Amino acid sequence: MKKINRGVFADKQYTKYVNFNKAVLWKDRELSLPIYIIAGFNAYHTEKVVFIDRGRGEKWIFKAEDVRDKGFRKTVGQEEQWYFPIEMAKKEEIKKIQDIIKENLWEDEDG
Repeated sequence: MKKINRGVFADKQYTKYVNFNKAVLWKDRELSLPIYIIAGFNAYHTEKVVFIDRGRGEKWIFKAEDVRDKGFRKTVGQEEQWYFPIEMAKKEEIKKIQDIIKENLWEDEDG
């Protein structure tokens, strides 16, 4: 497991925890990653890119191939990044720990 840019390459996946209020360029409907992260896709045999926003209870799952093939270089601010459309993502809700605990308690009682 390798942590890069507050994200982690593990199990053919790159996972990054974000605050979508700050991370998404809503006007352009794009997310970005540093270009060296995209280069790491081959090295770590990455199949998925997952952005998780705990505050909003969401995770957005992208195919790494789509991020690489449909993205483009762009500079917004100081550093050039790799941008890609958020519409490529499959959006899922994530369960809060309280819900997981309740589910497990119910399973135990029903046996």
